[in-house]
Amino acid sequence: MHWRARRALDGFQDRWVRRGPRTVLWTQPTAHLGNFLYDWMHAFDQRSRGVDMVCLRTPPMDRWLPIFGASARDLLVEPDAVRLTDRREKGLHNEFGPHFDDSDLARFLEGFLEPSGILDPERVPADLRVTERDVVVNVRRGDYVTNESNWRNYGFDVDDYLRVALARSVEVGGPIRRILVVSDGIGWCRDHLGWLGEHCDVLDFEDTGQPPEVHLGLLANAPRLVLANSTFSYWGGYASAWRFGTPEQVLAPWFHIRSALGGAAWQLDPRWSIVEDIPSGWALPPREHS
Repeated sequence: MHWRARRALDGFQDRWVRRGPRTVLWTQPTAHLGNFLYDWMHAFDQRSRGVDMVCLRTPPMDRWLPIFGASARDLLVEPDAVRLTDRREKGLHNEFGPHFDDSDLARFLEGFLEPSGILDPERVPADLRVTERDVVVNVRRGDYVTNESNWRNYGFDVDDYLRVALARSVEVGGPIRRILVVSDGIGWCRDHLGWLGEHCDVLDFEDTGQPPEVHLGLLANAPRLVLANSTFSYWGGYASAWRFGTPEQVLAPWFHIRSALGGAAWQLDPRWSIVEDIPSGWALPPREHS
Protein backbone atom coordinates (compact mmCIF):
# COMPACT_ATOMS: atom_id res chain seq x y z
CA MET A 1 0.00 0.00 0.00
CA HIS A 2 1.31 3.46 -0.87
CA TRP A 3 2.45 5.35 2.22
CA ARG A 4 -0.06 8.18 1.66
CA ALA A 5 -2.92 5.70 1.50
CA ARG A 6 -1.58 3.91 4.58
CA ARG A 7 -1.40 7.18 6.52
CA ALA A 8 -4.91 8.15 5.42
CA LEU A 9 -6.24 4.75 6.52
CA ASP A 10 -4.49 5.03 9.88
CA GLY A 11 -5.99 8.48 10.34
CA PHE A 12 -9.46 7.18 9.52
CA GLN A 13 -9.09 4.30 11.96
CA ASP A 14 -7.85 6.60 14.71
CA ARG A 15 -10.83 8.92 14.25
CA TRP A 16 -13.65 6.45 13.68
CA VAL A 17 -12.65 2.89 14.55
CA ARG A 18 -10.20 2.97 17.47
CA ARG A 19 -12.68 4.21 20.02
CA GLY A 20 -13.04 1.13 22.19
CA PRO A 21 -12.66 1.04 25.98
CA ARG A 22 -9.10 -0.36 25.97
CA THR A 23 -5.92 1.63 25.34
CA VAL A 24 -2.72 -0.04 24.16
CA LEU A 25 0.57 1.71 24.89
CA TRP A 26 2.50 1.18 21.68
CA THR A 27 5.89 0.41 23.22
CA GLN A 28 8.78 0.99 20.85
CA PRO A 29 10.14 -2.33 19.52
CA THR A 30 13.71 -1.25 20.30
CA ALA A 31 12.96 -0.35 23.94
CA HIS A 32 14.83 -2.47 26.47
CA LEU A 33 14.22 -2.82 30.20
CA GLY A 34 15.10 0.69 31.32
CA ASN A 35 12.84 2.17 28.66
CA PHE A 36 9.82 -0.13 28.66
CA LEU A 37 9.56 0.03 32.46
CA TYR A 38 8.30 3.60 32.03
CA ASP A 39 5.43 2.30 29.90
CA TRP A 40 4.74 -0.45 32.42
CA MET A 41 4.68 2.11 35.24
CA HIS A 42 2.23 4.28 33.31
CA ALA A 43 -0.07 1.34 32.59
CA PHE A 44 0.19 0.13 36.19
CA ASP A 45 -0.78 3.58 37.44
CA GLN A 46 -3.69 3.94 35.02
CA ARG A 47 -5.02 0.47 35.79
CA SER A 48 -4.96 1.30 39.51
CA ARG A 49 -7.27 4.21 38.62
CA GLY A 50 -9.71 1.93 36.79
CA VAL A 51 -8.46 2.68 33.25
CA ASP A 52 -8.36 -0.30 30.87
CA MET A 53 -4.78 0.00 29.63
CA VAL A 54 -2.14 -2.49 28.52
CA CYS A 55 1.28 -2.36 26.85
CA LEU A 56 2.18 -3.96 23.56
CA ARG A 57 4.42 -6.95 24.10
CA THR A 58 7.71 -6.57 22.23
CA PRO A 59 10.62 -9.02 21.71
CA PRO A 60 13.03 -7.38 24.21
CA MET A 61 10.48 -8.06 26.96
CA ASP A 62 10.77 -11.82 26.52
CA ARG A 63 14.09 -11.88 28.37
CA TRP A 64 12.41 -10.34 31.43
CA LEU A 65 8.97 -11.94 31.57
CA PRO A 66 10.12 -15.08 33.45
CA ILE A 67 11.60 -12.76 36.09
CA PHE A 68 8.61 -10.45 36.48
CA GLY A 69 6.05 -13.24 36.11
CA ALA A 70 2.28 -13.02 36.00
CA SER A 71 2.08 -9.39 37.09
CA ALA A 72 3.96 -8.34 33.96
CA ARG A 73 1.92 -10.58 31.68
CA ASP A 74 -1.25 -8.96 33.02
CA LEU A 75 0.07 -5.62 31.78
CA LEU A 76 0.75 -6.86 28.24
CA VAL A 77 -1.11 -7.69 25.07
CA GLU A 78 0.29 -9.79 22.23
CA PRO A 79 0.54 -7.98 18.88
CA ASP A 80 -1.92 -10.40 17.28
CA ALA A 81 -4.41 -9.79 20.12
CA VAL A 82 -4.66 -6.03 19.55
CA ARG A 83 -8.25 -5.25 18.64
CA LEU A 84 -9.28 -3.04 15.78
CA THR A 85 -11.18 -0.92 18.31
CA ASP A 86 -8.24 -0.52 20.73
CA ARG A 87 -7.02 3.02 21.21
CA ARG A 88 -3.31 3.22 20.45
CA GLU A 89 -1.23 5.55 22.57
CA LYS A 90 2.19 6.21 21.10
CA GLY A 91 5.04 8.23 22.57
CA LEU A 92 7.16 8.04 25.70
CA HIS A 93 6.18 8.28 29.36
CA ASN A 94 9.60 8.89 30.84
CA GLU A 95 9.85 12.55 31.82
CA PHE A 96 10.05 13.22 35.54
CA GLY A 97 7.35 15.74 36.40
CA PRO A 98 5.03 15.69 33.38
CA HIS A 99 4.75 11.88 33.24
CA PHE A 100 5.54 10.64 36.76
CA ASP A 101 6.83 11.80 40.13
CA ASP A 102 8.26 10.29 43.29
CA SER A 103 4.80 9.17 44.44
CA ASP A 104 4.16 7.32 41.17
CA LEU A 105 7.58 5.70 41.43
CA ALA A 106 6.92 4.63 45.01
CA ARG A 107 3.59 3.00 44.09
CA PHE A 108 5.15 1.14 41.15
CA LEU A 109 8.22 0.04 43.08
CA GLU A 110 6.16 -1.14 46.04
CA GLY A 111 3.24 -2.59 44.09
CA PHE A 112 4.98 -4.11 41.07
CA LEU A 113 8.78 -4.31 41.17
CA GLU A 114 9.25 -5.38 44.79
CA PRO A 115 6.64 -8.19 44.70
CA SER A 116 8.38 -9.57 41.59
CA GLY A 117 11.48 -10.24 43.69
CA ILE A 118 13.81 -8.43 41.32
CA LEU A 119 14.76 -5.95 44.06
CA ASP A 120 15.30 -8.64 46.71
CA PRO A 121 18.71 -8.13 48.35
CA GLU A 122 19.05 -11.92 48.54
CA ARG A 123 19.46 -11.94 44.75
CA VAL A 124 22.78 -10.18 45.21
CA PRO A 125 25.73 -12.46 46.08
CA ALA A 126 27.09 -11.77 49.55
CA ASP A 127 30.45 -10.43 48.33
CA LEU A 128 28.66 -7.85 46.15
CA ARG A 129 26.49 -6.40 48.92
CA VAL A 130 27.39 -2.92 50.08
CA THR A 131 26.86 -0.60 53.03
CA GLU A 132 26.40 3.15 53.52
CA ARG A 133 30.20 3.49 53.57
CA ASP A 134 30.48 2.06 50.06
CA VAL A 135 29.70 3.53 46.63
CA VAL A 136 28.48 1.56 43.61
CA VAL A 137 29.60 3.10 40.32
CA ASN A 138 27.61 2.11 37.23
CA VAL A 139 29.42 2.59 33.90
CA ARG A 140 27.46 2.18 30.68
CA ARG A 141 29.38 0.66 27.78
CA GLY A 142 27.87 -1.91 25.40
CA ASP A 143 26.19 -0.42 22.35
CA TYR A 144 26.78 3.09 23.67
CA VAL A 145 30.33 2.50 22.45
CA THR A 146 30.14 -0.21 19.78
CA ASN A 147 27.36 1.53 17.83
CA GLU A 148 28.79 4.64 16.17
CA SER A 149 25.49 6.55 16.21
CA ASN A 150 24.97 5.79 19.89
CA TRP A 151 28.54 6.79 20.67
CA ARG A 152 28.07 10.18 19.04
CA ASN A 153 24.80 10.69 20.91
CA TYR A 154 25.66 9.35 24.38
CA GLY A 155 29.44 9.51 24.69
CA PHE A 156 31.23 11.77 27.19
CA ASP A 157 34.46 11.74 29.18
CA VAL A 158 33.83 9.11 31.83
CA ASP A 159 36.95 9.98 33.85
CA ASP A 160 35.95 13.64 34.01
CA TYR A 161 32.48 12.76 35.22
CA LEU A 162 33.55 10.20 37.79
CA ARG A 163 36.10 12.53 39.39
CA VAL A 164 33.44 15.19 39.94
CA ALA A 165 30.78 12.67 41.01
CA LEU A 166 33.00 10.97 43.58
CA ALA A 167 34.02 14.30 45.11
CA ARG A 168 30.33 15.15 45.42
CA SER A 169 29.57 11.74 46.90
CA VAL A 170 32.12 12.36 49.66
CA GLU A 171 30.57 15.78 50.33
CA VAL A 172 27.13 14.24 50.67
CA GLY A 173 27.86 10.88 52.27
CA GLY A 174 31.32 11.05 53.80
CA PRO A 175 34.52 9.08 53.11
CA ILE A 176 34.28 6.03 50.88
CA ARG A 177 35.45 2.67 52.17
CA ARG A 178 34.78 0.64 49.03
CA ILE A 179 33.99 1.42 45.40
CA LEU A 180 32.28 -1.36 43.46
CA VAL A 181 32.16 -0.86 39.69
CA VAL A 182 29.25 -2.47 37.85
CA SER A 183 29.22 -2.31 34.06
CA ASP A 184 28.26 -4.03 30.82
CA GLY A 185 31.88 -3.45 29.78
CA ILE A 186 33.73 -4.45 32.92
CA GLY A 187 36.95 -5.35 31.09
CA TRP A 188 37.32 -1.78 29.85
CA CYS A 189 36.58 -0.49 33.35
CA ARG A 190 39.26 -2.69 34.91
CA ASP A 191 41.77 -1.54 32.29
CA HIS A 192 40.97 2.19 32.49
CA LEU A 193 39.49 2.98 35.89
CA GLY A 194 42.14 1.72 38.31
CA TRP A 195 42.61 5.32 39.45
CA LEU A 196 39.30 5.03 41.33
CA GLY A 197 41.35 3.29 44.02
CA GLU A 198 42.72 6.70 44.98
CA HIS A 199 39.25 7.59 46.32
CA CYS A 200 38.59 4.58 48.55
CA ASP A 201 40.18 1.92 50.71
CA VAL A 202 39.00 -0.97 48.51
CA LEU A 203 38.31 -0.97 44.76
CA ASP A 204 36.36 -3.90 43.30
CA PHE A 205 35.06 -4.66 39.82
CA GLU A 206 31.99 -6.85 39.40
CA ASP A 207 33.52 -9.32 36.94
CA THR A 208 31.81 -12.53 38.03
CA GLY A 209 29.43 -12.56 35.06
CA GLN A 210 26.24 -11.77 36.95
CA PRO A 211 23.17 -11.22 34.73
CA PRO A 212 21.49 -7.82 34.34
CA GLU A 213 18.75 -8.61 36.87
CA VAL A 214 21.41 -9.11 39.57
CA HIS A 215 23.08 -5.85 38.55
CA LEU A 216 19.73 -4.07 38.89
CA GLY A 217 19.23 -5.62 42.32
CA LEU A 218 22.73 -4.57 43.30
CA LEU A 219 22.05 -0.95 42.35
CA ALA A 220 18.65 -0.98 44.02
CA ASN A 221 20.20 -2.17 47.28
CA ALA A 222 23.09 0.31 47.29
CA PRO A 223 22.47 3.41 49.46
CA ARG A 224 25.18 5.36 47.59
CA LEU A 225 25.30 5.34 43.81
CA VAL A 226 27.06 7.03 40.92
CA LEU A 227 24.84 6.52 37.89
CA ALA A 228 25.49 6.45 34.16
CA ASN A 229 23.41 8.30 31.53
CA SER A 230 21.34 5.17 31.05
CA THR A 231 17.71 4.34 31.82
CA PHE A 232 18.82 1.03 33.38
CA SER A 233 21.00 3.07 35.73
CA TYR A 234 18.15 5.50 36.45
CA TRP A 235 15.90 2.65 37.59
CA GLY A 236 18.60 1.54 40.00
CA GLY A 237 18.64 5.12 41.29
CA TYR A 238 14.85 5.29 41.65
CA ALA A 239 14.84 2.04 43.63
CA SER A 240 17.75 3.05 45.85
CA ALA A 241 16.18 6.42 46.70
CA TRP A 242 12.88 4.70 47.50
CA ARG A 243 14.42 1.93 49.59
CA PHE A 244 16.81 4.03 51.69
CA GLY A 245 15.10 7.43 51.69
CA THR A 246 18.37 9.21 50.87
CA PRO A 247 17.96 10.38 47.25
CA GLU A 248 20.71 12.97 47.75
CA GLN A 249 23.18 10.06 47.85
CA VAL A 250 22.30 9.12 44.28
CA LEU A 251 24.70 10.95 41.92
CA ALA A 252 23.64 11.32 38.29
CA PRO A 253 24.97 13.13 35.22
CA TRP A 254 23.01 16.12 33.94
CA PHE A 255 23.74 14.85 30.44
CA HIS A 256 21.73 12.11 28.75
CA ILE A 257 21.76 12.38 24.95
CA ARG A 258 23.23 14.92 22.57
CA SER A 259 20.29 14.91 20.13
CA ALA A 260 17.54 16.14 22.48
CA LEU A 261 16.99 19.06 24.88
CA GLY A 262 20.53 20.29 24.43
CA GLY A 263 21.78 17.16 26.16
CA ALA A 264 19.81 17.53 29.40
CA ALA A 265 18.40 14.34 30.92
CA TRP A 266 14.64 14.58 31.46
CA GLN A 267 14.31 11.36 33.50
CA LEU A 268 16.24 12.49 36.59
CA ASP A 269 14.68 12.67 40.03
CA PRO A 270 15.36 16.28 41.12
CA ARG A 271 16.02 15.04 44.65
CA TRP A 272 19.17 13.30 43.42
CA SER A 273 22.55 15.05 43.50
CA ILE A 274 22.94 16.06 39.86
CA VAL A 275 26.39 16.64 38.38
CA GLU A 276 25.64 19.73 36.33
CA ASP A 277 29.01 20.15 34.67
CA ILE A 278 32.38 18.50 34.20
CA PRO A 279 35.67 20.02 32.99
CA SER A 280 35.19 18.77 29.42
CA GLY A 281 31.65 20.16 29.33
CA TRP A 282 30.01 16.87 28.22
CA ALA A 283 31.82 17.13 24.87
CA LEU A 284 32.37 13.96 22.87
CA PRO A 285 35.93 12.85 23.70
CA PRO A 286 38.41 11.11 21.42
CA ARG A 287 37.89 7.36 21.37
CA GLU A 288 41.00 6.67 23.46
CA HIS A 289 39.46 8.76 26.28
CA SER A 290 36.02 7.20 26.04
